[in-house]
Amino acid sequence: MKAAAIQMTSGADLQSNLLKSKDLVASAAQKGASFVLLPECFCFLGLKESNKFEVSESLNTDSPGPILQSLIDMALEHNIWISGAGIPEKKGDSAYNSLALVSPQGELVSVYRKMHLFDVELPGTRLCESDATVPGTETQIAETDFGNIGLSICYDLRFPELYRKMTFDKGVRIIVVPAAFTAKTGPAHWHVLLRARAIENQCFVVAAGQTGRHNPKRASYGHSLIVSPWGTVLSDAGDKEGMAIADLDFEEQDTLRTQMPCLSHRVM
Repeated sequence: MKAAAIQMTSGADLQSNLLKSKDLVASAAQKGASFVLLPECFCFLGLKESNKFEVSESLNTDSPGPILQSLIDMALEHNIWISGAGIPEKKGDSAYNSLALVSPQGELVSVYRKMHLFDVELPGTRLCESDATVPGTETQIAETDFGNIGLSICYDLRFPELYRKMTFDKGVRIIVVPAAFTAKTGPAHWHVLLRARAIENQCFVVAAGQTGRHNPKRASYGHSLIVSPWGTVLSDAGDKEGMAIADLDFEEQDTLRTQMPCLSHRVM
């Protein structure tokens, strides 16, 4: 199966972001991708956390808002699995940071609500996601015709127990990490953490990132990656808009898990 991790520089114009994502997804489908992951905040990235309320919507397939409808339309048009995160899903006076996974038939298969919120203050960088977002409370694993997918978003990457739980509960083949990883932390941690999650769980990791300058206060690292269960970087999108794209060989994954059965050796 060929997977693509889309890389964007999203801003505060919803329609512009959706049009850009549509073009990039079409390009991925033309290259043969049957699973496409959009980055966190693919639909909207404003100057302040509270700006997301301007575009928040309920993830309701009976009356989908423009963000969910865009994912459904792309799935149907290209006959692909597609996922996008950073969707501001209405939750009373606040919002979840949600990921939606849509099937080639246009069905909303799974919704994951980000559990770990990014409240961090570093030199030159202060982000407090909880100012306008409430955390989710449940892990989500999506069952697909090519295997189970463990769903996560950005800052979740720093909590390995989340991925360990998904691997042992449901035997996931793929971990997805849509992200807007900061330009400050990315160079030090992004590749290392993604490769670690792949190696320790013997999973493919598909990580779609934001890149470049979004506004005067926010810049993202880029380098969307696809990583093999051995920890090999199969594709790296660099720092420009575009995509990482690669074939996922599940037979090779099965061979690795048989030859090096780390998952069955766990004692804790």
